[in-house]
Amino acid sequence: MIIVAVPELDALLSGQPALPPRLRAMLARGQSRALDESAWAAELVAGRAVAAAPLTRRLDAPEDAEGFWLRADPVVLTPDLSAVWIRPGARLDAGSPAVSELRDVLAEAGLAFDLPHPERGYIRLERLPECRFVPPAEVHGESMDYVLPAGPDAARWRRLLNECQVILHQQADAADPGRPGGLWFWGAGSLPPRDQIRPRVRHLSGADPLWSALAAWLGLEHAAEADAGPARDGSLIEWQPDPALDQGANLAALDEWLTPLWRRLRWGRLHALEIAGRRRVWRLSPAAAWCFWQRSATLPT
Repeated sequence: MIIVAVPELDALLSGQPALPPRLRAMLARGQSRALDESAWAAELVAGRAVAAAPLTRRLDAPEDAEGFWLRADPVVLTPDLSAVWIRPGARLDAGSPAVSELRDVLAEAGLAFDLPHPERGYIRLERLPECRFVPPAEVHGESMDYVLPAGPDAARWRRLLNECQVILHQQADAADPGRPGGLWFWGAGSLPPRDQIRPRVRHLSGADPLWSALAAWLGLEHAAEADAGPARDGSLIEWQPDPALDQGANLAALDEWLTPLWRRLRWGRLHALEIAGRRRVWRLSPAAAWCFWQRSATLPT
C-alpha cells in the first residue's frame, strides 16, 4: 500500500468543475471515509486519531513528554475594521521578555508553559479540558470570532487567549509584519500506549513536524523529501502544491505525479492506494481501478 497525503487537497478541489482525468477517476472509484482534521496525520499512519500536542512534544522535549499536553503556538493576528484575522507559523524567541511574561500569566492560571521550538509552545495539563480547540489548518485566513474555543470550559481558554494577545501586543516590534500577536491553543491530549498501535506504513516522507514525530514514536523510517525514483510499497508520501502555480496547474501536476502509482495499481503491483486530504481519504484497490462505470467524483464540501 502507498498513501499519498495532500494537506491542501480540499483547497485544490474547491470550486473545480472539471478535474484532470486520472485524479477524477481515482476519486470516483475510491472508497472514501472521513478523517478527524485535528489528527488526520495520525489516522493515516497509526490507524487512529492521536492528539498532535503530545506527539510533537515527544519530538521537541523527549525527556519531558509524558501526560496531557496542549499546543500553544505563536500566530500572527491582523486586525481590520471587521475582524481579527489569524495566520499560523509565527516565531517567538524563547529568551524574549514576552515569553517570560506569558509564563507568568499562565502560571497564575495554574498552567506551566514552555517554548522548546520557536513555532511550537506547550502547556502541561492535569486533565483534558471540556473544550474544542480548532487546529491551525482551519484557522488560516479565518476571522478569530468563528474559531475560538467552544464548550463548557471555553470561557477560561478564551480569557487566556486574550491575556496572551495583550502581552504579545505590548512586546511587539511594530516594524515586523510577521511578529506574533497571540498564542493559539490546539491539539490537546496524551499518547496511547505504544503497544496498542500497529502502524499502517513503514516509511514516511514529508516535511511537516507531525511526520517526524510519528516516525520517532512508532519507529518508522522518515525523510523530509521523497526519494527519487518509484515510491516504495508501505510508504506514506506527502505531496505539496507549488505556490508559484495556480489551482488548476497544481491539480494537473498532482495528476501527473499520481500517474505511475495509478499504473502500478491497475497492473496489480500495489494492493491498495490511498489519496488523502485533511478531511477525507479515498482508498483504491486494483479491482476498483478498473470500474469504468464509476465516472463522477464526490468532492469534499
